[in-house]
Amino acid sequence: MSESETGGTKMNKDVIYQNVKTTPIRVKVILVDGTKIEGHFHQPHSLRLTDMLNRNTQDSPFLAVTDANIVFADGEHAEYKFFTVNRAMILCCFPVEEEIVRGF
Repeated sequence: MSESETGGTKMNKDVIYQNVKTTPIRVKVILVDGTKIEGHFHQPHSLRLTDMLNRNTQDSPFLAVTDANIVFADGEHAEYKFFTVNRAMILCCFPVEEEIVRGF
């Protein structure tokens, strides 16, 4: 693209496709339809998990999930390396490493 095609400014591809450093966090997610997901969210260093979930859904309605095991509401099981989940469908989400397991 010439500068005349971009409104007189040269577009910098490095700025448009900027890498965001994230930390994978293993989570369990329950969707409103009863589907259960265990996989990794990729948390930006500047955000807490609650901040990621509470972002404006209109600007960013989907969250990326990697290395996921899914049990759908009908009992069907699937595994995916990558998919996205609509954050408006999330009923509950918690980090696996903070799970408390107690014997009853």
